[in-house]
Amino acid sequence: MLRLRSAAAPLVLLSLFGCGGGSAASGDPASAEVAAAAGRLEGEWLLVDFRPKQTLEPMLAALLQAQLNQLTITLHDGTLTAQGIGISAERSYKLTYAAADGFSAQLIDPTNVAYTVSGGFQGIELAFTSETDPWRGTGRLKRVR
Repeated sequence: MLRLRSAAAPLVLLSLFGCGGGSAASGDPASAEVAAAAGRLEGEWLLVDFRPKQTLEPMLAALLQAQLNQLTITLHDGTLTAQGIGISAERSYKLTYAAADGFSAQLIDPTNVAYTVSGGFQGIELAFTSETDPWRGTGRLKRVR
């Protein structure tokens, strides 16, 4: 199994979008929104689409293509676990903002580099935008459970 290095770590990022949350402070609407979004993100997701903002180098493009409809992302209690073809990775995540059906989040790799993602719930799918190179682009995850 390939262990993702920092340069490949955003593939995990684009796979989710991952966000975690803490408990909502009583009476704090912003904290309540973050907690609600964190709860909605909990579970298992499948990467169904990703469109990079710029053309990926051939090796990364092939890696991405192999992951579509194969890479699963499990989000639980601030930890994102990704399993795909030749990929096994774990990252921490946290929500930085949430309102209605949208959110912003950061994934933190083992070297403490943060990758920014924003997204929105659309039924059983999660549309997301990866805002950090080299995986800038848009995609969709589908809830598995």
